[in-house]
Amino acid sequence: MTNINQFIKDTTTATFNVDVIEASKDSLVIVDFWAPWCGPCKQLTPALEKIINEFEGNALLCKVNVDENQAIAAQMGIQSIPAVFAFRDQKPIDGFMGNITEEELRKFFDKHISSQVIKIEDQLLKVKDLKQEKNYEQALTILESIVSDDADNINVISEIADCYIQMENFDLASEFLSSLSSQILNNEKIKQLKSIVELSQNEPADDVNIANLKEKLEKNPNDHQSRIDLSLHYNSLGEQSIAADLLIESIHINREWNDKAAQLQLLKFFEAWGFDDPVTIEKRKNLSAILFS
Repeated sequence: MTNINQFIKDTTTATFNVDVIEASKDSLVIVDFWAPWCGPCKQLTPALEKIINEFEGNALLCKVNVDENQAIAAQMGIQSIPAVFAFRDQKPIDGFMGNITEEELRKFFDKHISSQVIKIEDQLLKVKDLKQEKNYEQALTILESIVSDDADNINVISEIADCYIQMENFDLASEFLSSLSSQILNNEKIKQLKSIVELSQNEPADDVNIANLKEKLEKNPNDHQSRIDLSLHYNSLGEQSIAADLLIESIHINREWNDKAAQLQLLKFFEAWGFDDPVTIEKRKNLSAILFS
């Protein structure tokens, strides 16, 4: 079986029970019966895939090639294609045959997903209130309950990681993030949280360390490692602009030093601060001026 992405897969007669029946205990599963020669299927399937990806894990799509899986098609009583069925709690709950417009398809999805999405959104609002009250333990209890049924929900995953960060339990945050799939780790929100955790592992800033590093730079402006270390100290103090300027100066002097270490550190800062942060926006312009001059 070929996995197209984490929400879409090709399934067969042999794997139908696991991919559809068992999976429907935890999620809405849409089954698309199609064939390579079917013209309407070539119009419907891309629309199904598009909507499934938009729901980001609130529904799964399993595609069945009827030419290669005639037994399961016969068992489902498929007489014409495309044919689409919605499964929940191990049984089909709705379906249709033939091609339909995207608007009609969205109504089909909304009928079965909206209540689930609203429930999660309500729970996330409660989580945000608990976090404002610094009641992170109770917030985590709610989040862990949600993620047990919706393991790929980016909003829930990011809230769990953020709870650990707010509790300053960076070891648990790191362990949790390490358990995620590479696809989830590529999400911008998750990458930002991962960078925050990684930066938290730097030694706390103190006046002696900062003074020593400044002295080293006065003696040798080309001491790039000291410049990077000093930027990490300033970042831990919340002095983002100073931290970025130190790295930008290092890039200006020698952008290739140690496999572009200063540039990579600066990009990690940008991820941690967020790409909408005013300092990030300003310093990205400064970086571009150097790189493209």
